[in-house]
Amino acid sequence: MKKWYPGSGFRQLNQTASIKLKIPILGSRNPPTHKLGYLNRRLTLLLWPRILAAFHNWHRVDEQLFRSAQIYGKYGSPLLRSHNIATLVNLRGANPRSSWYAPEISLCNELNIQHFDHSVHSRRLPKQHTLLCLLETFNNAPSPILIKCSGGSDRTSLAASLFLINKYGMKSITQANRQISFFPYLHLPRKHQQWIKHFPNYFASTHGGNSIFDWVKYSYSPEAFSSW
Repeated sequence: MKKWYPGSGFRQLNQTASIKLKIPILGSRNPPTHKLGYLNRRLTLLLWPRILAAFHNWHRVDEQLFRSAQIYGKYGSPLLRSHNIATLVNLRGANPRSSWYAPEISLCNELNIQHFDHSVHSRRLPKQHTLLCLLETFNNAPSPILIKCSGGSDRTSLAASLFLINKYGMKSITQANRQISFFPYLHLPRKHQQWIKHFPNYFASTHGGNSIFDWVKYSYSPEAFSSW
């Protein structure tokens, strides 16, 4: 409908009808909204695990082991499902009073994932019993295994190196050392965490032909490592 506005000097168009925006898709006059919804859902399913991995220091060590930082709540479900994780090894120890612990247990129960608590400290040399329990878990738990701590950079780096040495022996020392690095695992040790990067080489220098399990069981002690 046209209206004349006095004093305007020109005629303006007062449009009272609503304007509908149509976006053509592949030559179709009417966009197939149901197909768009399906594509959006598929895209989300494909990208969400990658986004989670990028923000949670998630990495594959080998076909049987993955490593990550703490994933809170049930946000980790897509990653655990997409990689068929069978065992989750929590290196922070049992923390029933912490807000992250109960949801983690609940998620593992929901996905039928075995959950193991191992209390590993990044600022204290590991005890013999701690290392033996961790190695026994690696030997007996179903795989793939996910190991995680708070940031996925210190305790998880140590555990990943132990896993490789335990599985492949001395030929994996180079790869074990690579697990303890800033890129891409963000390992940036403080003063009392410097020992972590030396642990694989300490084993290599003192194992005497023994497997790492037997070495820990019969030879290792924090005191001996400290004086090395």
